[in-house]
Amino acid sequence: MKTDSSSQKPLKQGSLSAIPADIKIRTKERNSGHPHPYLNGNFYPVFEETVGDEGIECEVVGTIPEVLRGSQYIRTGPNALNVPADGAPHHFFTGEGMLHGVYFESEADSKGPIRPRYMNRYVRSDIFKKQNDHGYLHVPLGIIMTPTPFFKFIFHFVWFYIKMAWYKVTNIGDGNTALTYFGSRLLALQEGGKPVETAVPSLNTTGEYYFEEDLNKKDKNAVVTAHPKIDPKTGEMIFFSYSHNKPLAFYSVVSAEGKRKVWRQKVTLPKPSMMHDFATTNTYSIMLNCPMYFEPSNMLKGEPTLAFDPTAKARFGLIPRYYNDKSDKVYWFETRACHIFHTANAWDEKDQDGNIIAVCMTACRSEGFFRDINLWQPSGPDNYGGGKTEAERLIQHKAPGSGDYGSQDPDKPFLTLFRFVLATGETELTTLCQISSEFPVINFDRYMRPDLRYVFTASTEESAFNVGAKFNGIVKTDVQAVIRKKKELQASGKLKSVNVGGEGQWEIGAEALAAVQAQTGQSHRFGPHIYGNEAMFVANAPRADGQPLAEDDGFLLVYVYDERQMENGVPKDKARQVTELWIYDAKKVGQDIDPVAKVKIPRRVPYGFHGLHLTKEQIQENQEFLARRAAATAARA
Repeated sequence: MKTDSSSQKPLKQGSLSAIPADIKIRTKERNSGHPHPYLNGNFYPVFEETVGDEGIECEVVGTIPEVLRGSQYIRTGPNALNVPADGAPHHFFTGEGMLHGVYFESEADSKGPIRPRYMNRYVRSDIFKKQNDHGYLHVPLGIIMTPTPFFKFIFHFVWFYIKMAWYKVTNIGDGNTALTYFGSRLLALQEGGKPVETAVPSLNTTGEYYFEEDLNKKDKNAVVTAHPKIDPKTGEMIFFSYSHNKPLAFYSVVSAEGKRKVWRQKVTLPKPSMMHDFATTNTYSIMLNCPMYFEPSNMLKGEPTLAFDPTAKARFGLIPRYYNDKSDKVYWFETRACHIFHTANAWDEKDQDGNIIAVCMTACRSEGFFRDINLWQPSGPDNYGGGKTEAERLIQHKAPGSGDYGSQDPDKPFLTLFRFVLATGETELTTLCQISSEFPVINFDRYMRPDLRYVFTASTEESAFNVGAKFNGIVKTDVQAVIRKKKELQASGKLKSVNVGGEGQWEIGAEALAAVQAQTGQSHRFGPHIYGNEAMFVANAPRADGQPLAEDDGFLLVYVYDERQMENGVPKDKARQVTELWIYDAKKVGQDIDPVAKVKIPRRVPYGFHGLHLTKEQIQENQEFLARRAAATAARA
């Protein structure tokens, strides 16, 4: 389909957005930006939804790849119904989930133009409905992550449980973090509660998912991490859940048919911690027990209840795929303190006889908790606590790769290889890229494969004081190139430790890493004032000659927003906001390479978290499933 709006048929009528009739909260429009960094500018929520299930047809510049015909790209993120008052506690992770989707509608004969349509919907979970009716019910995350007086903290927690019981809240999962497709359902996820089912392409909420055949059981314990893993071979869904109450963590595996193969097996931890993601191989799942601890005793010391402990070790638990907590052992490995939000890939490393000798994982690792995500509430005039100070921003840090971890910027995540050696219990760390980035994405058809070569991440903007973290581009890292260099240095005896106690001995060196990155890596910056989030990889259609596709033969989809549409933290013209979905050729991620297509969405899409691409076949499967379920329900009535 070709290029500018003049080549398209007239846009469909009804291209409207409105505050839905069921939304009781009415937030006044602001004349100046909210003072909280994560409620300012394009972090501020939108309250309108597209009208009806048709959505809004969008202008296209460029050519939409044929593989996207009939598919849909969807992304979720926090979109607060109850916007905190100026000066009240708030956190980037807080807010009801809202889905933003672009449906690549096809003509009936599949030969006409692809006509992308934008739609957005709140995830109408149980907690959404109750907070829409009764106001904000949670304990503010800003209270947990800021120094809070003991009695104030206890009051908030007691009041939270009273409200949960009084209003009969059954699920605090609001779907604001990530998405997965499982069991013919699109599931919106948030690690505190149960998954929420969503219809596609309309994005209408259809219910909750309990991972069992009898939906009437309503299992109250079906809590799922925001990042479950789908095994591309078996179709199994692997996930865990965690809590600040004992037992602290559980591990589960559900078959492709929805049957519980492993259900809530206990995993023993030393203390409650934030565990956002994990990884899995054909044999093991890797639990990330980083030292971001929930410590109520911190209140007595004037410290945040949920805080990073740089003096503690980071722990990594290898859990057998079909784990039984009464008969199986969790194998724990340690490194110096670090924090990990997201993993990219994991695999079993075998010797020539097929025996597993190590388990490997790639993830975005930072020396400390990424503090600029943690701006919570005012700590002084025009200053929000939790992030870097102005003095800390002036410190000159060394480039990663040498193993001198104490001299790296502790607030920047870098893509890293973890190798857990089974015979020795040793953990080897190798930095894979010197560009600070997050939101790692791969060709998920190759998940768990040791030969997976590329990881696509979102580069982090060099943050300014008291400004929320933003992502300004795409980084393509060649993992195998760094591994080859590491093996070359090992064979030559040039891989040496730079730190006392052996830390850093598996790093290839900052100069060597920079050279490998220059030769094999690719990066792209969106441009001045333009920011985005995670870039989702979509593999190309199978080749006509039957030959396998190259790993990076596909496209990257990312929402971007030009902040020159803002002034003083609010839109210059609310009625003429534009967000664009940029589509890149994943083989070509250079600075001077433009997207192959730009979908111009005539609405503001706030910055958010994770997305998912659904194929035409998955959308049809979901529609048929919902039709069968509706028919079965009607027959029982």
